[in-house]
Amino acid sequence: MKHLTVEPGQSIGGIRLGMTQNEVEQTEAFGFDPNVEYDAQGKVHFIEFHESDEYKCMLGELDLLGTEADILIPQLDAIAPYDREDPELGCSFQFDQIGLILWRPVPMTREDMKEPWFLEMPPEIQQDEMKHLCFSTAAVYAKGYYE
Repeated sequence: MKHLTVEPGQSIGGIRLGMTQNEVEQTEAFGFDPNVEYDAQGKVHFIEFHESDEYKCMLGELDLLGTEADILIPQLDAIAPYDREDPELGCSFQFDQIGLILWRPVPMTREDMKEPWFLEMPPEIQQDEMKHLCFSTAAVYAKGYYE
């Protein structure tokens, strides 16, 4: 499995904020199929990586999409606090001071796995739901992107 280095507020893999579309397309890291958005000047101001069987999205030693949210969020919150006013909190954790956002479609905890609604599901559905313990996407963004 390949590792993509995440530098909050700067880059994912070889794609950096501020690059042009041509520069993005020429970088080797483009092979990881990110969602890239450009500002009015044609410069990258948002890079999002979706979970993949080929790549790990790493911030230092932290696997951003392979570590359960309940373990990951306190570690990141110690670096920079997340936006506790986020209307999607639980699904979305935005770390504006460093330019990082993590997202998952459904908030899930180990405690949820003890609940009757979870236990009543067929095993294959339980397995599928357990992926929501972790995040589905990690993104870095330029200052002011969410303003």
